Amino acid sequence: MENELLGIGRVAALSGLPVSALRFYDGAGVLTPWLVDPSSGYRFYSPAQVTQARLVAHLRRVGLPLDDIRTVVVEPAQAGAVLAAHLDRLEAGLADARREISIVHHLLENPEIPMHRCTLPAAQFVLALREIRYAVCDDPDQPRLHGVYLDSEPGRVRLVATDRHRLATSAVATSEETDLHLLLPTDVVDELLSADLTGSIEVVVGAGTVTLTSDRLTVRAQVPDVDFPSYRSLLEHGRREVAVDAAALRAALADGATRSLSHEGTTGTYDVSVLTIDETGVHVGATDDTDGLVVAVNRDFLVQALEVGDQLTLGLDDPISPLAIRDTRRGHTMSVLMPVRLDQPA
Repeated sequence: MENELLGIGRVAALSGLPVSALRFYDGAGVLTPWLVDPSSGYRFYSPAQVTQARLVAHLRRVGLPLDDIRTVVVEPAQAGAVLAAHLDRLEAGLADARREISIVHHLLENPEIPMHRCTLPAAQFVLALREIRYAVCDDPDQPRLHGVYLDSEPGRVRLVATDRHRLATSAVATSEETDLHLLLPTDVVDELLSADLTGSIEVVVGAGTVTLTSDRLTVRAQVPDVDFPSYRSLLEHGRREVAVDAAALRAALADGATRSLSHEGTTGTYDVSVLTIDETGVHVGATDDTDGLVVAVNRDFLVQALEVGDQLTLGLDDPISPLAIRDTRRGHTMSVLMPVRLDQPA
């Protein structure tokens, strides 16, 4: 067998992976050499590993994350789900890129500071803010997340909040064509939530400020000059859905076992719950159902997401993809939770 082994330079030439990449994927546990010379440290590979190296090279070119590359190589039975999820992300990213380029063209063609206005039903706007307020970030190192993002779509304005570990979104219908793309600061959000608003609310954006006016309140604030992160690809996650009774699941989470993990770089801890999603529903803890999808999530984050309604659906594509929680009565209202890896700190 040793006479058939290939040196790292030969494998690099045959696979298209640089020598440095082969060393990296060895250290990452993706592509381990068949033999390492104990005296020189030189790596040798079997001829069959050239195919694996070519596979890794192709996955690397399409930007598949390292953990996903490892899954495809080590657990090929999972490859279909992993690659389908990545293709969905790429397609969503292309849609986002087209949208951003369209905005760039608009700005180039209209260099003057435009004014945009939109009238929204006040009660529905406040309800949408309340549904997603829990996901607003308060990390001082993340100012671009300190508020609720207002993002125009055909026939409605989408509201988005995220702290990077979770995302919540809702929407308010509008009959006007508008072009709102701005972060509504947290203090403005909280002032609107504390007011008893009725009728309609007018949103006017211009010259770096946003003004919200209703029959009982006028709020004016500077529009933060920040780039809110691209979020739309996350809205496509969780296509394998099952209905859940939110109150029953909250009770099960309160009684179920948890695991305590620490935040990286801090002494703080948080509780993690394990969920199994199968055809019969969502269960707290692992089950014997080999067809069930098992995912670990921050328990408090999940409990907060479950408070938006009574009848919800939970969706999961695979154990490494985000968990989606949707309100069946308000289809545009949903939360997305990042999964927690139990083999390392989050």
